[in-house]
Amino acid sequence: MPSIRLLGGPRSGSYSSFIRQAQSRPPAPASSRHPLTVRALKEVRTRREENVPGDVYVDHTCIDCDTCRWMAPSVFGRVGDMSAVTRQPATPEERQRALEATISCPTFSIHMPRQSPEETAQLMSSFPLPITGCRDVFHCGHHAESTFGGASYFIRRPDGNILVDSPRWSPTLAARLEALGGVDTIFLTHRDDVGDHARWAARFGAKRVLHRREMNARQGTDKVERPLDGTGPWSLGEGLTVYLTPGHTEGHAVLFYAPDAALLAGDHLFLSRRLGRLAISITHNWYSLPRQLESVAELVDLPVRHVLPGHGRPMHFASADEYRAAALEVLRCDGQWDDGSLRAVGGRTRELQV
Repeated sequence: MPSIRLLGGPRSGSYSSFIRQAQSRPPAPASSRHPLTVRALKEVRTRREENVPGDVYVDHTCIDCDTCRWMAPSVFGRVGDMSAVTRQPATPEERQRALEATISCPTFSIHMPRQSPEETAQLMSSFPLPITGCRDVFHCGHHAESTFGGASYFIRRPDGNILVDSPRWSPTLAARLEALGGVDTIFLTHRDDVGDHARWAARFGAKRVLHRREMNARQGTDKVERPLDGTGPWSLGEGLTVYLTPGHTEGHAVLFYAPDAALLAGDHLFLSRRLGRLAISITHNWYSLPRQLESVAELVDLPVRHVLPGHGRPMHFASADEYRAAALEVLRCDGQWDDGSLRAVGGRTRELQV
């Protein structure tokens, strides 16, 4: 892997005086959940009444992470506070999407009829999954419960492949990534989505990259081989730039892959189902909302066409200008910035106001 290079000098811009210095909250490990009795486990694995009749259904262990709903939207929907099958797969393509969602469900809450060995082999060989508009970036599926169903991505490059955040450990997925050239680098956006990073690093001898503010012994990230210090940005190689985006957590960072104009955003940005637009999560913020808005403002001029979030569906833009308008809308609506502040961003003025 090429050495990490710091690009330019310190980032400019004034922090708001009222930034909340809250302690980042790492995710609770799955092992801390109360164990279920055999009877209780059987009961929660039963079919939700909200599913439509048919062979495919969701049980009561669903954690409402949205994975199946964005991977197979014609089959799954949100009913109550969990996912459910709202329409049985009616075509081979819908069945394939439902199978991919089943494999990717972090809690194995989706039930489908047993597949033939041939169908299973075909299904597993489809991972990692292509992403609309991207040539080199793929969705790994195999979401982990420890990351609340966070998405992981695979970037295929001649100079060394990159895994962005961690899927749950899967020998089958590992074999598929090996066939695509293996993994040289694991870029971790922040502490919430590190998942099974140690197993993936050990399997491929990959070097892990994470900001030092996110490293901790409990998750084993104190052993990261290439910690990031300072405010960046940093180059991980040709067309790969890491930007520090504090807000969701103190040391959160994103990766911009220029050849595909893809922003691998972690928990920095996502597509809000309720609002139908790009947004930041106000309820799931462990460090500072004002600082997260400043991080959005600092990257409005990136030539982004694809936002690939850690949670929720990818968002695609016809042009970089369309992404820029969407990012400015985040500042206007989520941050209630006035038009003067937005003009300051447009003029590259870094005295940002919240």
